[in-house]
Amino acid sequence: MKSFTKPLRFLFLVLFFLTPLIFTQSNSELFELPKMYFVYLLTILITTFHLINVFQKQVPLIKKNFLHIPLALFLISQIISTVYSIDPHTSFFGYYSRLNGGLLSLICYFVLYLILSVYISGDLKKQIINFSLFSGLFVSVYAIAQHFGIDKNWWVQDVQSRVFSTFGQPNWLAAYLCVLIPFSLHKILNSKIKSLDFFIGNLSLIIFYLSLLFTKSKSGIIACLISLVIYFLFSFFKNKNSRKLLILNYSLLIILSLLISNPIKDKIFSPKSETKNSTPEVSNKLNITSSGDIRKIVWTGAIDLWKKFPIFGTGVETFAYSYYWTRPVEHNLTSEWDYLYNKAHNEYINYLATTGIIGLVTYSFLIVSILFLLLKSQFSKKDLDGLNLAILASFSSLLITNFAGFSVVITSLFFFLLPTLSSPDQKISPSKNKKNILIIPLLILSLFLVSKTILFYLADISFAKAENYDSINDYQKAMDYIQTSHKFNPQEPLYADKIASIYSKIALNSEKQEDVDQAVKYSNLAIQISPANINFWKQRAQTYLYLSGVDSKYFSESISSLSKASLLAPTDAKIYYSIGQFLETAKLKKEAIPYYQKAIELKPNYDYAYFALGKIYLDQKEIKLAKENLQKTIDYSYPTNLEAENLLKSLK
Repeated sequence: MKSFTKPLRFLFLVLFFLTPLIFTQSNSELFELPKMYFVYLLTILITTFHLINVFQKQVPLIKKNFLHIPLALFLISQIISTVYSIDPHTSFFGYYSRLNGGLLSLICYFVLYLILSVYISGDLKKQIINFSLFSGLFVSVYAIAQHFGIDKNWWVQDVQSRVFSTFGQPNWLAAYLCVLIPFSLHKILNSKIKSLDFFIGNLSLIIFYLSLLFTKSKSGIIACLISLVIYFLFSFFKNKNSRKLLILNYSLLIILSLLISNPIKDKIFSPKSETKNSTPEVSNKLNITSSGDIRKIVWTGAIDLWKKFPIFGTGVETFAYSYYWTRPVEHNLTSEWDYLYNKAHNEYINYLATTGIIGLVTYSFLIVSILFLLLKSQFSKKDLDGLNLAILASFSSLLITNFAGFSVVITSLFFFLLPTLSSPDQKISPSKNKKNILIIPLLILSLFLVSKTILFYLADISFAKAENYDSINDYQKAMDYIQTSHKFNPQEPLYADKIASIYSKIALNSEKQEDVDQAVKYSNLAIQISPANINFWKQRAQTYLYLSGVDSKYFSESISSLSKASLLAPTDAKIYYSIGQFLETAKLKKEAIPYYQKAIELKPNYDYAYFALGKIYLDQKEIKLAKENLQKTIDYSYPTNLEAENLLKSLK
C-alpha cells in the first residue's frame, strides 16, 4: 500500500492555514465552534493516515521526546479531573459554545503533537511557518478592512473601534497575531534582501502589527512588546550581521505604535477628549467597570473555589457552573454583573479552579519543560538560523496573553504544536512489524468518527435555526429543527433543555397533556445529564411556569427550580428577582417582597427590584415605602425609568 506521508503532511499544512480563517453565519457560535469541529475532523484524518503508515511498517508509532512525560502527566491530570467532575459531559466535550479546553480537545492536541513529532523535518517546518504567515495575512487584511468599515453593519459590536476579523473577539485575534509576528522577523532576518521571502516577511510584519494595534487589546500589545524584547535581546547579541536590519524593523514598529491609537500610547499620551462626552451622573448610572477590576473579582471567586476543591478541582471546563458557588457579592456591582463567565479570564487560575493543584502543577511543568528546551537552544550553537528564538518569543507571548485571558482553538493549537518545530530533523525509521489486518477496522472506526463529527456539527446548525424560529414564536418549525439536533446528538443536554422549553410553549396553546409530558421528560433529561448547570435550572423554572398555565400544580415546581438555582448561585441577585416576578405572576405580591429585598441586599443598585417593590407598596397603600423605592429606581436606572418618575410625581 502506498505511503500516506505526503497527504498527512499536507493535512497539517491545511490545519495551520484554514483553522484561523474559519467562521460561519449558520452556527450557534460563529467562530470557535466551527474551528473546533474542523480540528476534530483533521485530527481523525491525520491519525488514520498515520496509523495506516504504522501498520504498513512505514513509520514508528511515536518518537521518544523529552516533552512526552510532561504532556502525558498533564493529560492524565485532565482525565482524572474529568472522572471526578461535577459535570462529566461538559468536562469531556467542553463548554458548548467554546468546546476548546474540554478533554476531547486536549486529546486531539496531544495526538497531533505526537504525530507531527514523527513527521517533522526542515522542509515541513518552513512550510508550516509559510502557511501560517499566509493565513495570517488573509486574517489581518480582513481586520484592517474591518477598521475601515467593510462589515460594520454585520455585527452588534463596534468592529471599527476594535477589530476581531475571523476570531470574533479582539483579544483572541491579538493573541494569534502575537504568535505570528516573531516568525515574520525570523523570515526577514533569514532571507536575502530583495528576495520574495524578504518581501513577504516585511509585508506580514507590518500588516500583522497594524492589525494588532487596531484590536486595541492591552494584553495582546503588552505580550507582543515583551516577546519582541525577548527576540531582540537574543538576536542582537547572537547575530551581529542582522543588527542594522533588526533596528530598522523595530524602529518601524515604534513609529506605528506612536502614530496609531492604542491602549499603551493612549496611557502614556492621554487624549484630551477622553471624557468629553460623559458626565459624572451618566457614568455613575452606567457603572462601566474596567475589565481589570472585573478580572480581580472573578479571580478572587476562582481562588475561593479552588480552596473548596483543592486537589482535582470541580472538573475540566466547569467554571461556568462552579464559579457561581463562590462568586463574590462585589460582582453584582459591576457592569457585567449578569454575564455568564465560562472561563476565569486567566488560564492558570482557570486550571487551578477547575482541575485543582494537580492540574495547575502539571500544566506549569509542561510550560517550564518547553521553556527549558527553547532557552537551552539559545545558549548553544544548535539554533543557527534563529528558528527556536522565534518559537521562544511566540510561545512567551501565549503565556502572557493567557494570563489576562484564556486560550482559544488556534492559540491552543500553537501552544501544543509549536514545540515540535524546535525538534531536530530526524529520518523516519519504520516500525518492526506490519499489521495490515488492522487497517480495515481502522477505516471503519475512522468513518464512524468522521460521520459523528459531521452529525454533531449539523446538529448545531439545526440548533441555531431552532433558536431563531423560537425567537419569532414559530414553535412548530423550532421544534422540527431542535428534534433534528437531538436526533444527531442525543446526549447533548442543551438540546433536551431547548426541546422542553419549546414543548412548554406549545402546551400553553394546545393544552394537551402529551405536550406537557414531553416538556417534563426533556427537562428532566437535561438536568439528569448536567445537574450543576444553573442555566438549565433557570430554564426549567420558565418551562414549568408555562406549564402552570395548563395545570397550576406545576407552579410550585417552577419556584422549586429557582430555589435550587439559588442554592447553586447564592450571590446571584437575578435569581431572587426572578422568584419575585414569578410570585407576582401568580398574584402572590406579598410573598414576592422578601425575594425582592434579598435581590437588593445582594445588589444595592438593582433598579428593577426597587421598581417592583415600589409598585407593590403603592398597591398596598404604603406610600412612604413606595416613594423610597421609586426614588431609588430613578436614582439607579439608566436610561431614566419614566414610569417610575410619573408614579412618584403622582404621589407628591
